[in-house]
Amino acid sequence: MTAKTGIMAAIFLVAAGIGVAQAPELPATAIFLREAREAFTRSQEVWHQFAYRERSTELHLNPFGRMGTGAVRVFEVRPSPNPKLTYRRMIERNGVAISEVELRRQDAEYQSRIARFAPRDSNPGIAVSERDLGEDLLARKRARMIVEDVVATLEFEIVRREFRDGRPIIVVSFAAKPDARPVTREGRLARVFRGQLWIDEASREITNLKAVAIDDVSFGGFIAKVYEGTEAVVERREIEPGVWMPSLLTLSGDVRALFRTTRIDHVVEWSNYHRVEASR
Repeated sequence: MTAKTGIMAAIFLVAAGIGVAQAPELPATAIFLREAREAFTRSQEVWHQFAYRERSTELHLNPFGRMGTGAVRVFEVRPSPNPKLTYRRMIERNGVAISEVELRRQDAEYQSRIARFAPRDSNPGIAVSERDLGEDLLARKRARMIVEDVVATLEFEIVRREFRDGRPIIVVSFAAKPDARPVTREGRLARVFRGQLWIDEASREITNLKAVAIDDVSFGGFIAKVYEGTEAVVERREIEPGVWMPSLLTLSGDVRALFRTTRIDHVVEWSNYHRVEASR
């Protein structure tokens, strides 16, 4: 704990009527972690109800060892209870707005994708509201399954209490269990990372995560593979009362992209969260 943090902690405790020598004990591990998991699960269960803007930036070292900027892309994202129908519409590339022609092409491709799924997803005898309810329940079930798989993959330990802006934060370390056998993609990714979580003690919400990869891990998409030693930083924020979503992801390390390996920082920012109607 730094001197500044220690002073903040002392001021907070005195203001609360608690002597420094009587600092509260750390919360009971099992209860605290269960409540934090429940808080995280509540937000994960409704992720598909919020559209948002995604900005993806690459910063990398060029052959001369100087930092350069790669592709900068901005998307409008509308999730769907069916992950295959989530729509990521690129609206800007390297600071230039996407043309109307390109936007219409993206829209047409998305409508074509919906049409391909329609024979399996639709039923003339089922009302749209009933279909949406079924998809919502399925999305919530999928979210719970992912969270449970990640939790079952990792071991957690409460490390200490910190204070940020006068609020107590519980720091929790995590690492994969030696015998972990995750069944979801998210669980398999979690297995190769170890690090710490910062959890707001009052709300039980995860506010920050910092982790390092202890093995190679495949991500898919543009970032094909992240190697051992890559650092991941995640920030979350409250977008409406009781609902927290990620606002920033940074991956720093050796990344294989487009069949080459380079030192790169991949930064993804999420903003402009807003609820959308369930029906497609």
